[in-house]
Amino acid sequence: MKYILRQAALTFVSFAFLYATLGALSFLMFPESASEGQRDFQNAEQTLYMTVPKYVFLGHGVLNSPTEKAILIGASNTGVGFIQKTVQSKLACAKVSNLAVGGANISEVKQIIDLVHQVQRPADWSSNTFVIGVSFGMFIDSDVKYSDPDRNRGETDIDLEKYRYGFYRRTPEGPVALLPDNWLDAGVLAIRPILVTEKIAREIRAGVNLLRTGRRSAQRNEAEREVASMSEQDKKKALDYWNEAMGTKGEISLGQVALLKDTIDTLLRSGERVVLVDLPIPAWHRDASPFQRGYEQAFADLSGQFAGQRNFVSMSMSDDLSREQDYSDEAHPKPHLANVWSDRLANVLNSFVCHANPEAAHVSLRGSDQSSAATHP
Repeated sequence: MKYILRQAALTFVSFAFLYATLGALSFLMFPESASEGQRDFQNAEQTLYMTVPKYVFLGHGVLNSPTEKAILIGASNTGVGFIQKTVQSKLACAKVSNLAVGGANISEVKQIIDLVHQVQRPADWSSNTFVIGVSFGMFIDSDVKYSDPDRNRGETDIDLEKYRYGFYRRTPEGPVALLPDNWLDAGVLAIRPILVTEKIAREIRAGVNLLRTGRRSAQRNEAEREVASMSEQDKKKALDYWNEAMGTKGEISLGQVALLKDTIDTLLRSGERVVLVDLPIPAWHRDASPFQRGYEQAFADLSGQFAGQRNFVSMSMSDDLSREQDYSDEAHPKPHLANVWSDRLANVLNSFVCHANPEAAHVSLRGSDQSSAATHP
């Protein structure tokens, strides 16, 4: 018995030493940014966290700051359409973070807002400006959007990250926290050896893919996105995909519209600022989609409902920046157009946040935007 206990103790000590060594190695390989209040979560692949949902969930503690913040949220077209470093370079009064998650609907956007609030003191909420980028593809009910077999119906990507490392437990009512919100950073510190092991495994898989296919992953890089084009067959596939993915016959989810309205109302009541942005899509997609008309009406209604409130402004770009050659697919702007979007957002934020003097409750980005985009092939 004594021998067994001795061996068990040695095994435990060896495991603890290996675990601590991996933790120390993780800081050498992937040191944490010292900057508080800002982070570009779109750079997840270059970090220990690997994916944007994981990075947003495990790394959002950086937003626990009393400084002025512009927090970009939405789906992947917000993620690639607004370049964090470009917006930040033109916005001196606030720290910019891009927390957009690919494939997000409005329910997941609200979850991300809730995550931000959980790590902040309520007294600091007034320092937040939430930039909410929207397009028709975000107005899908969660039971339809998140129905693949590797999750319970309706569970978002953020939900899956909550469960992954045991910080939350699954219940019929949704995720329930097992770790107090203010212990999040300590919890992330404790699992860093696991994260670095996963990262190493992912890099090995990427290396194998590179040898087999000549590509590290199926995701396009910026250079590939800049030269991408869609054939007529590609366009048809995209339209068919959205017709099926939305789960309804040409109608966006009114429940998601109502949730966005309630979310904006709650943010404004808590003293936070909201910039609601109508994200453009290429004209061929806009004109062919049966969902676009309902979406445009919903956006106009929301803009009108909050018009005149001091902490709200809406932006519309859809009438101008919709040339097919400026998009890599049916929704995502090419890098040169993303710079135009980012410049215009920075201009609005400068007026709205830095000078607290928005010109109007609705800003239409026209004229100079189109000429800037048109100078690129």
